Amino acid sequence: MKTQFRYSRILLALSSAFVLNMSLATTSQAMELAPTVEDAIMHNPQFREQIKIHQGVNAALKGAKGSWYPVIDLGAGVGLEEIKYDDPARDNTSLTRTETNIRLTENLFEGFATENEITRQQARLDAAGYTSQATANQIALDMVSAYITLQKEQELQKLSIENKLTHERILDQITQRSDAGIGNQVEVDQAKARLALANSNLAAAKNNFSDALTSFHRVLGRMPDNELIKSTLEYSFPATLEEAINIALLQHPTLRSANADIAQARAQHDAAASSYYPRVDLEIEQTYDENINGIEGQNQNFQAMLRMRYNLYNGGKDSANRDRTASAVQQSSEIRNNTRRQTIENLRYAWDAKQLIGEQLEYVKQQINLTRETLEGYRKQFSLGRRSLLDLLNTEDEYISALRTLVQSESDYSIAEYRILNGMGNLIEVLNIDVKYASVDIDYSNQ
Repeated sequence: MKTQFRYSRILLALSSAFVLNMSLATTSQAMELAPTVEDAIMHNPQFREQIKIHQGVNAALKGAKGSWYPVIDLGAGVGLEEIKYDDPARDNTSLTRTETNIRLTENLFEGFATENEITRQQARLDAAGYTSQATANQIALDMVSAYITLQKEQELQKLSIENKLTHERILDQITQRSDAGIGNQVEVDQAKARLALANSNLAAAKNNFSDALTSFHRVLGRMPDNELIKSTLEYSFPATLEEAINIALLQHPTLRSANADIAQARAQHDAAASSYYPRVDLEIEQTYDENINGIEGQNQNFQAMLRMRYNLYNGGKDSANRDRTASAVQQSSEIRNNTRRQTIENLRYAWDAKQLIGEQLEYVKQQINLTRETLEGYRKQFSLGRRSLLDLLNTEDEYISALRTLVQSESDYSIAEYRILNGMGNLIEVLNIDVKYASVDIDYSNQ
C-alpha cells in the first residue's frame, strides 16, 4: 500500500504540473498586470467601437464648423427653347439654350444656429471621449478581476492537490496500522471517505480553474501565454468613504459623460430657437448664358445681393421642436442623477467590502497560525496513539479550509481595492495606462 501511495503521489504531482504548465505556458518573461490590462483595453471590441464612435462624432464636429465657410455652387444646362408669338409680325423662335452660372453664398446670420450646433457637436465629442474612458475603466476592472481570480483558482487547485496527498498519506498510515493489528477497519473506511472528499474537492477546483481560464480568455481575447506575476497595488486610498465619493463625483468618466450629454441637449435646445430669427445671406452670382428668351447671342449677368428670408408661419413646428428639446434637457439631467446614484452605490459596495474583508483577513491569519500549531501537535500525538483519527482528520480539514479562506479573502480584498479605483474613475490612471485616443479638455461639472 505504501508503494502504491508513493506511485500515486508522483503520478498526481506530474499530472498536476502538466495541467498547470499547459494552461500557463512559461516562456522567457512572465505576464504582469498593467501590460495585460493595457493589452485587453486596446484589443477589446467594445473599446475599439467607442473609439470609432468618437472619431465619427469628431467628423460631425468638423462638418458643423464648415457652416462658417461660404458655399460655392456651379451650375450648367443645355436644351431646346421654343417661343411662339401671337403677333403675326414676329417669327417664332427655336434655339439651343445654354446656361452656366457660379454662385457664392455666405451666411451672415441664421439665429445663432451654427454656434449652437458647434457647441452641441463638441459636447457630443466630449461625451464620447468620456464614454471611451469609462469603457476602458470597466475593461480594466474586468481584466484585473480575471487576472486575480485566475491566480486565486490556481492557488486553490494547489491546495486541493496538497490536501489529496495529505489524505493519501494518512490512509497509508492507517492501512499499515490496520494490517499490523493496531488499528481497525472503521478507521480505514473513515480515512477512505475523507480521501474521496479530497478527490471531489480537487475535481471542483480543477473545474473552477478552467472557468477562470475561460473568463480570462473572454476579457483578454486569448489564453495566458505565461505565468502571472502577483500584482501589488501601491496607492494611497482616501481616508473616508465621503472623500472617495467626492472624487468620484468629480472624476468618474461616466458622470462626466452624462454632464456632457446635458450640455449637448441644452445646445440643441438653443439651436431650436434659430427658427424664430430671420436668415441673412450674401449671394454673389455670375451667369454665362446663350440664346436666352429667344434672343440669339451671349448674355452675361453679375449679381451681388444681400438676401433675407424670414419664415412667418410653418404650422407650429418650431414651438413643438422647442418643447421636444426642452424635454430632452430634463431627460439628460435625470439620466445624470441616476448615474450619480449608481456610482455612489457601487463605490459604497467596494469600500465596505475592502473594510470588512480587511478585518476578516486578520482573524483568518490568526486561525491559520493557531490551527497549524494544533495540527502539528495532533500529528505527533496521533503517531504515539494519543489522538484519534477523527481528531486528526478534522484538524487537517480545518487547516486546509482556513488556507482556502485566506486565498479567497486575499483575492476578494485585492479586487475590492481595484473596484474602489474604478468607482472613483481613476483605475487606468493608477495603472499608468494612457487612453490618449479620446482625451477631453472641457469640464462640464457645472451642468
